Amino acid sequence: MDLSILIKAHSGIAILALIIYIVRGVMMLANSTKTNSAVVLSIASVITLLLFGLGVYIGFAQKLSFADGFILTKLISLLLFVAFGTIALKQGLSKIIASGLWLFGLLAFIYASLIATHKVAPLF
Repeated sequence: MDLSILIKAHSGIAILALIIYIVRGVMMLANSTKTNSAVVLSIASVITLLLFGLGVYIGFAQKLSFADGFILTKLISLLLFVAFGTIALKQGLSKIIASGLWLFGLLAFIYASLIATHKVAPLF
């Protein structure tokens, strides 16, 4: 398969993951019980898995090393996005703490996107 098509698909999945994350954040702020419903969690999990899986596949297809600063920083940023989001969107946290963690997750995602588009340099 053409690698440019996979990269475009990866970008589209990233945008979809960001939209889902923002919608879930708004739902969390509105105290919606659907924030952590089985359907919403399943969709978010599948999209995130596709984002990671396709990213790793593209990395292998381009013969990139996981010791490369670009890949390592992007992976760490995306893992922080998932970790902060997972904690923030759980019920039982105060709105201030949940909102702060959610914003940290959003910042991690934005940073990973900026690295992917070569607008900022990786940390490593």
